Amino acid sequence: IAKKMVQSLATIPHVTHFEEIDVTAVMDLKKQLKAMDPDNKRGMNVSVAAFFVKAIQIALKDFPIFNAKLDEEKEVIRLEKNVNIGIATDSDEGLIVPVISHVEQRNVRDIAHDMKDKITRAKTNKLKGSDLTGGTFTISNVGPLGSIAATPIINHPEVALMAFHKTKKTPVVVGNDIVIRSMMNVSMSFDHRVADGATAVMFT
Repeated sequence: IAKKMVQSLATIPHVTHFEEIDVTAVMDLKKQLKAMDPDNKRGMNVSVAAFFVKAIQIALKDFPIFNAKLDEEKEVIRLEKNVNIGIATDSDEGLIVPVISHVEQRNVRDIAHDMKDKITRAKTNKLKGSDLTGGTFTISNVGPLGSIAATPIINHPEVALMAFHKTKKTPVVVGNDIVIRSMMNVSMSFDHRVADGATAVMFT
């Protein structure tokens, strides 16, 4: 892991873009789904991170440059056909990144189930090699730990990584009214050889 991080920083010109996002609607939706299935018998009690994973996959349809890999020897950018999102996970063994494959073919409930399973196995050192390969984009959900901002290191040879930070209720202006909304910071690190800042801002 340490060697890969050094390779990433030494090779990729990192740029990190920060944004503040109103996540009130998705938080309300999560509560509604949980109320419909309080015992989670239908798997409706899904993590907010699963919604983020699906949202990224949808956004990548419009911005496929961030679902790509740079072939440095041939100087070619290769757009990936599938969206395989790595989930940066803290474990007793250090940082592990299990991969949720073919996100474009899956619904939020299925993504949530797969995420929970792989994060649990990552923390108990029970992942297979196939669970750790093929990623095309990585996320880091550090909000539950209290993080408010970061400059994440890209998972080479991918070209982008997005970190989701702490969500907090904040007074904001909507129209002419001051209302309480659930606001969250995100950090989007990208390879400046592959994409420019304007594209990263629009994607985020």
